[in-house]
Amino acid sequence: MKKRSTSVGAKRVQRKKPAVRTPVAVQVGQQKAVVQPGEKFRVCPLGVQFYSPKKLADFAVMDFHMQVAQAGGQPTSVNCSGVVVHCQKEKDSNLYRVWVKFLDLPEESSANLQCAAKSADAICPHCENF
Repeated sequence: MKKRSTSVGAKRVQRKKPAVRTPVAVQVGQQKAVVQPGEKFRVCPLGVQFYSPKKLADFAVMDFHMQVAQAGGQPTSVNCSGVVVHCQKEKDSNLYRVWVKFLDLPEESSANLQCAAKSADAICPHCENF
C-alpha cells in the first residue's frame, strides 16, 4: 500500500503593527501647565479641538506654533493663526472644549499636519474620510 503524503499550506497571517501614537501637548497662552488632550483631541488642516482650563471667547484670534513631523520624521515648525469658533464647558470636568478654525495654515504644511494627525490618531472625522 502506497503511503499518501499531504502537505498543508501554511497561511501567512499579516499582523497589523501596533499604532505608534505621536505625543500631543497643548499649551494655552503663558500658562505653566500643559493641557494633555484626551481621546477627543482632534487636529487636521482645517483646525484643532482641544481642552483649556479657561474659557476662550468666540471669534478670538489665536496664534499657533506647532512642531509637525515631515515625511522623513524630522519635525518642522509651523506657524499659523486660527479663530475660536466655539468654546463649551465639559459636563464631567472643569475644562472647556475649544474648537478653532485655522485661517492661514501654509499649504505646504497641510499634508504634513494631516499625516502627523493620522499617526497620532487625532485626525478629525471629516479628514479621516479623505
